[in-house]
Amino acid sequence: MNLLSTPTQRKILFGSLYLSEGAPIGFIWWALPTKLRVAGVPVEEITAFTSLLVLPWVFKFLWAPLVDTLRSSRWTLRSWIITTQAAMGVSLLPLLFLTLQRDFAIVIPLLLLHAFAAATQDASIDALSIASVPSSERGTINGWMQAGMLAGRSLFGGGALLLTERVGEQAVVALLIIVVWSSMVLVILLPKAWIPTKSETAVEINEASTGSQRWNEFSLRLKEALQQKTTWFGLLFALFSAAGFEAVGAVAGPYMIDRGISSEEVGFFFADPVVV
Repeated sequence: MNLLSTPTQRKILFGSLYLSEGAPIGFIWWALPTKLRVAGVPVEEITAFTSLLVLPWVFKFLWAPLVDTLRSSRWTLRSWIITTQAAMGVSLLPLLFLTLQRDFAIVIPLLLLHAFAAATQDASIDALSIASVPSSERGTINGWMQAGMLAGRSLFGGGALLLTERVGEQAVVALLIIVVWSSMVLVILLPKAWIPTKSETAVEINEASTGSQRWNEFSLRLKEALQQKTTWFGLLFALFSAAGFEAVGAVAGPYMIDRGISSEEVGFFFADPVVV
C-alpha cells in the first residue's frame, strides 16, 4: 500500500501524520499547564516546565538538516518517521501510571525525550512532503497538514480537559498514544524501498559518500547559511512570532483558572475558539 501514489492518499497520509504531531503538543502545551494550575502549582514553575520542553523545537533549525544528512539507502525518511513516532509513544507510556505532580523528576525527562522525538518527526515529515509531493500540490498538502495539526491540538488540548473529568487522565493518555501510533502504521505500509531521487528532494545526497564526507558537506552548508543576512532575519522573525504564539498558549490556561474559570470552560476554549 502506497499512500504517496495519489493526491487523495497523500492528503490522508500527511493530514494523519500532522494529527499525530499536533495531539501531543495540545496535551503537553495546553492541557498540562491548565491541569498543573488547577493542582496549585505556581505559574513560574509551570512556565519553566513548558520552556524546558520547547527547547528541542527551538534548536530544530540546527538538527533538522541532519535528517537529510544522515539519510541513506538503508536509513530513509520512512525510517526516521517510524522510529521517532515509536519513541513518541514509548515516552508517553509511563504517564499511564505516573502523575506529573507526584513523579515530576521522572516525567520531565520522558517529556523531553518525547519533545525531541516529536521535533525530529516534524522535520522528517516535512522532508518527506518536499521529496514526494509534486510542487503543484504542496499548498494543498500544507493546508491538510495544518488542519491535521490543529485538529490534534483541539482534541488533546481542549478535548483532554473535557474528557479527563469523564474517563480519567489515564484513558486520555492511552487515546493519545493510539493517535500517535495509528499514523505510524500508515508509514509502515509505505514501500520499504522508497527513496526520493535527487531531483525530487531539496537537499542532494550522495549515497556513496562516507559519514565524514556528509558531515563536512553539512558543516559547509550550515556555515554558508549562517553567513547570509536572510538566515538571521528568518530566525529573528521565527523567534518573536513563535514566542508570542506559544507563550500565550502556555499561560492562557493558568491565567483563566486564576480568574475563576472552570477547567471544562478552559477545555472548550482550547478545543474550539483558539483553533478557529
